[in-house]
Amino acid sequence: MALLAVAVVFAMVVLPAPSAPAAMDYTFHLLIQTSNKNSSQVRAIAPGNSIGEAGGYWATTRFNSYGLDPTHYPVYMDSPAIACTPGCIIHVKSRVIHAYTLGDFFDVWGQPLGQNNTIGVPSKDTFQWELCVGAVGNNVSSSEWGGLVLQDQMRITLFFYDTTALGCAPS
Repeated sequence: MALLAVAVVFAMVVLPAPSAPAAMDYTFHLLIQTSNKNSSQVRAIAPGNSIGEAGGYWATTRFNSYGLDPTHYPVYMDSPAIACTPGCIIHVKSRVIHAYTLGDFFDVWGQPLGQNNTIGVPSKDTFQWELCVGAVGNNVSSSEWGGLVLQDQMRITLFFYDTTALGCAPS
């Protein structure tokens, strides 16, 4: 009997906690791009590791208890090799209904987000960051930045460009 009790306790400690049912489950797309000095080339940037997954970037614990299991933050990205082609698919899977924001994703990544500095690249001279939301070719510039509430199938582009040229939003 004692051996059985020890085995049960050991299994509860070692085995991962079961996942909880999802109150929210959707994805959105994030593309981060930078242009060169004369705006003739655009380069996509992807994170170097997963975000909000065990073993990846996990810089905040603010919403840990909202995740479906202990190995996932409620807003997360799989390995860039899988998730980014070149835009990245980000998951929102939460056991509670919450208005997650783009800032929540950047907080767990541990990177700055804003018009003057995104992913550690500061605005300089005529180069600045622009936040665009919508389909390719039909983007709308937004000033929401960290407060942008995420939605299913949302397409977000963060574009670092020379403001003397066109950004990602229609002029």
